[in-house]
Amino acid sequence: MFTSEITPSRPTAGASPVRANGGTTAWTNPILVARTAAGVAVLTGGLALVGWAAGVPELRTLGPAGLAATNPTTALCFVALGSALWILTRPAHRRSGQVALVVALAVSAVGVASLYGLLFGASPGADELLFGRAMRSTGDGRLNRMAPNAAFNFALLGLAMAMQLRRRRFPSVLAQIFAVIVLFTAQAALIAHAYQSGWFESVGWFNRMTMPTALAFVALAVGIMTLSSEDGLIGIVLSDGPGGSLARILLPTGFLVPAVLGWLVILSRRASLMDADLADTLFVLATMLVFVAMVAWIATQLHESHLDRLRTETALRESEVRFRLIAENSSDVVCLLDLSGRVVYASPSCERVLGFLPDEMMRMAPFAIIHPLDAERVRRHFNLLVRGEPVTSIQCQVLHKTGRHIWLDMMWRSVLNAHGEVERLQVASRDITDSKQYEKRLEEAQRKLREQQVELEEMNERLKSLASTDALTGLKNRRAFEERLDRELSRSRRHGHPLSLILLDIDHFKSYNDTYGHPKGDEILRIVGRLLTRTMRETDFASRYGGEEFAILLPDTDREGAQHLAERLRHTIESAKWPDRPITASVGVASYSGQASTAEALIDYADRALYRSKQLGRNRVTMAEVG
Repeated sequence: MFTSEITPSRPTAGASPVRANGGTTAWTNPILVARTAAGVAVLTGGLALVGWAAGVPELRTLGPAGLAATNPTTALCFVALGSALWILTRPAHRRSGQVALVVALAVSAVGVASLYGLLFGASPGADELLFGRAMRSTGDGRLNRMAPNAAFNFALLGLAMAMQLRRRRFPSVLAQIFAVIVLFTAQAALIAHAYQSGWFESVGWFNRMTMPTALAFVALAVGIMTLSSEDGLIGIVLSDGPGGSLARILLPTGFLVPAVLGWLVILSRRASLMDADLADTLFVLATMLVFVAMVAWIATQLHESHLDRLRTETALRESEVRFRLIAENSSDVVCLLDLSGRVVYASPSCERVLGFLPDEMMRMAPFAIIHPLDAERVRRHFNLLVRGEPVTSIQCQVLHKTGRHIWLDMMWRSVLNAHGEVERLQVASRDITDSKQYEKRLEEAQRKLREQQVELEEMNERLKSLASTDALTGLKNRRAFEERLDRELSRSRRHGHPLSLILLDIDHFKSYNDTYGHPKGDEILRIVGRLLTRTMRETDFASRYGGEEFAILLPDTDREGAQHLAERLRHTIESAKWPDRPITASVGVASYSGQASTAEALIDYADRALYRSKQLGRNRVTMAEVG
């Protein structure tokens, strides 16, 4: 119910018009028939040309040397037309059609020129133009000229092949008429050879041609008629229907039975086996008997075909009744659609699901009830199914008669005709609006849960940060410092990297608190924390160790580097602008070594150095003496 019109594709210009019918056996395949005909023509002409070039009389005649030889121009035309016919059976290509057209017109021109020369005595002939005077006569002294019948046939066959390439109705019909004319003239020549009739050597000079030439013309005529395998005579003969079956049996009979009976009558007359009148009477009676038997056989076949058709129609009606019984009692909406997308049948359940009556559905345009957001997707899906893609389901929104949109789950199935082509589409649609709403609510709940999980992770990170951060200075607290010290010591032991520790204490901080109050003292601690953060490197780790004391870890820093950084920190604090009075700091530095290889030892050495700085008058850096 929801697709645009599909138009059949047209053949590409220059493409091969030969196409195999579906379901044909190998020997009824038009391509195989055309290629066989082309092979016969090329082989006949090729052997004759080799015979003329090599001087082998048996190849010229395709038989005993005493028989009439095939004309070399005739042989060349057979090779050309046979090759063009073979080209047209190959995969479609623009140039292949152009080459075949040029060859066909050239052969037709040769036939017209030869016929003109034979009728009006024009000289030189085509043989002399193409092969020279050496080819003018045969071994027995007779003129080796193309037979009038052969010239006439080449003119017709070349035109017929050119017309078939037009792929139009009238030229194709005219081409088949030309091919049939050639077929019957060649058949007449074959009968003359079979009956050894002198009429063809005297009054019937037009039909003088060799037997291989006549056989090659028969093959080419059939092959060219095969180019219209879809609607021509050969198409009917090669079809899988009763007409094709009857034609394949009756045509050989129609050709061979009269010929055989006539040959028997001629033999009996020559051998004086019976009276001439009796022979003619028996010929008529035998012909009547044969064709009466053929009519009886045809009637029997048609009667059986009629019975088969009645049985098929009965089975089809029963199948349709079962389909309607299932469709009209199903809760799903079942529809049949033609290739334009229009509904040709809708089950009564469409009124319950969609609100529309079946008649209303069948009057709607394709895609009329599909939601605009889903229309293009459904249209592409439908077109793929029409082209024979695997059947799949699709979910989309459709318009309910009340004006709201509901969700349908559509399952498609292709209905094929006898040739395996998609003829209609069947779709069963189920209302899944409730499940879609549930999915939407579930997705919303999952989204909220993900948001809550993100918020919880952020809160955990904040709590973790608060647990390791000093609230007053914003630096890490003592617990975080001890954990980091253990990790850095382990890394130094494992890789042999240097590690240093700075302990910094604000000088006379207790007296500052007593003089200016604890809020002012807290502000001093915050300023010192900011100064440390700005002065130290990114890889360093600063923490508030306790009270007015700070600890700074210096990874990958030896004794000299630590002393230099400690001096910078001390100088930064001393030179800063303080609100009430100058602030200074005492600093102790210790580096990782064999004696200070544990956290406790390293802290102890740094603390002793700090105490030494205070003893020496404060506002100084003292390096720990590690033995």
